[in-house]
Amino acid sequence: MSASLATSAARSGRGVPRAGTEEELLAALEYLADAWQLGALRPALAACRAMLAAQAGVEVAVLGRFKAGKSSLLNHLVGRSVLPVGVVPLTTVITRLVYGEREQATVHFLDGGRRSLALAEIRDYVEEQHNPGNQKQVAAVEVVLPEMRPYAPLRLVDTPGLDSALAHNTAVTWDWLPRVGASLVVISADAPLAERDVALLVELRKHTPQMALVLTKADLLTEQQQAEVLHYVQQRLREQAMTGLPVFFYSVRPGGAEWRAQLVRDFLQPLAENGEGARGEIARHKLESLRQQTLSYLRVALASASQAETARQLLRERLSEEREGFGLFREELMVLARQWAARALEESLARLRPTQRRLQEQLTRELAERFDGQRERLPAMLTCWRQGVQEFLARELSAVSQQQRGLFCAPLQEVQTHLARTVRAFHDRLADHVKSALGLSLPAWDFQPEVEEPEAPPVDVNYPFDPAFSAVCHLLPGFVARRPLERVLLRKARYEVEKNMSRLAADWSERVGKAIEASCQQAEAAAWHELESLTQMAAQTAPALPRLREQIAQLEQGGRG
Repeated sequence: MSASLATSAARSGRGVPRAGTEEELLAALEYLADAWQLGALRPALAACRAMLAAQAGVEVAVLGRFKAGKSSLLNHLVGRSVLPVGVVPLTTVITRLVYGEREQATVHFLDGGRRSLALAEIRDYVEEQHNPGNQKQVAAVEVVLPEMRPYAPLRLVDTPGLDSALAHNTAVTWDWLPRVGASLVVISADAPLAERDVALLVELRKHTPQMALVLTKADLLTEQQQAEVLHYVQQRLREQAMTGLPVFFYSVRPGGAEWRAQLVRDFLQPLAENGEGARGEIARHKLESLRQQTLSYLRVALASASQAETARQLLRERLSEEREGFGLFREELMVLARQWAARALEESLARLRPTQRRLQEQLTRELAERFDGQRERLPAMLTCWRQGVQEFLARELSAVSQQQRGLFCAPLQEVQTHLARTVRAFHDRLADHVKSALGLSLPAWDFQPEVEEPEAPPVDVNYPFDPAFSAVCHLLPGFVARRPLERVLLRKARYEVEKNMSRLAADWSERVGKAIEASCQQAEAAAWHELESLTQMAAQTAPALPRLREQIAQLEQGGRG
């Protein structure tokens, strides 16, 4: 829908113009989401906008639980060991494999920067061991391989394992789901289709029609066991109305070539050959899911306008109670912000103590070496000490600030995860009120704060020294005062490391604290806007019925257009 049409719709106070094309439908959905303040739709709206704007190619996400064999599957498909595999959680960031004539790897950082890598360096950025909790702030790693030629223009995407003991890995994958193009859901054949696997398939169905189930480690099963597993899986899929979902067995061991060929022939190759058509189908699927979610909100408003006054009054009373108690919700968020901001400094200092001790030892060694080569008068020792400490702290603290960014920002990430759960719980409670009063269900809401991590504070080394001592030290005989002065200066150097490390942590804590506060403000605003929207829906009466019916009819017509 064009800007002029949107303006016309807004002025009329009625519906939206008929959305015939995909662009018009998306614009109509964006308009309605803004008009009704439907925050739950924003991630999916952004994903649809990005897909419609994309030039070519389809991302095939490989998803599944920890140790299902996702990375091994991708390595086997491209015919070489590119992605790390192991017995502990490894993958911590999104990794894309794309076709190119010359192999290369690029790491993309959250701040927009990028760096070229040798393939051997990939594990330094995608492995949990080398990048714990994504401390290096990696957005994604892209690996260009000539071996990807058979799959071009597809992009195969490795994702962190779900149900990992590492919560941040699971969060990365769930947050990424709205951007899924096609998907391979990887499940170990010896533990097929648990409840959480079914939940993943149900969630994926909202975002893409192009899904396949891959049962890895199939070589561990006999032919009879394979048949039993396939029967069980197909039965579970029928229960979820997913009878058309293709199921493939797979093994990376010798003898699995036939299974590999079947997956490529029946799923990946058709996607690659019909890349543009597949991309359009996925975009249409995402739009249809969004259309249905938007319609469910509008139908709540329609139900409120159609119901008897007693039903509206019941909903209004429940929502009024929520409004009266919102101050408590706000206070809980404020307490959360204060507690986490206070913990940020304490936890940072505690976790930095090993680094602090290492730097203290390193600085005293470097200064001792300088003093051994310094045989001049005592003022020269002070000058040597000042220069050595200044250069060392400026260099090393800058490195600590960069390398430990993830440590400093960890409280912010944990707060945002907690806020997402808190706001979703608030929304679920509002949805229960709507269900009780009107008999309708609201769509689930996946709130995510959008506050960026703070910039690193500048490293400013500042230390005092007794000026009176500096003024008279040249009068002291070097052979008497040299060794005592050296011991004093080395002790003071250790103190300067501790003091400036604390200052750095405090600077980081202050910046993280402000980001935590901003995240809590976003959560409060999101919850309040949802409460306001539902209050407005509950206020709809018979005079609003024509406008609501027109909006719903036009949106239904746009989906069919």
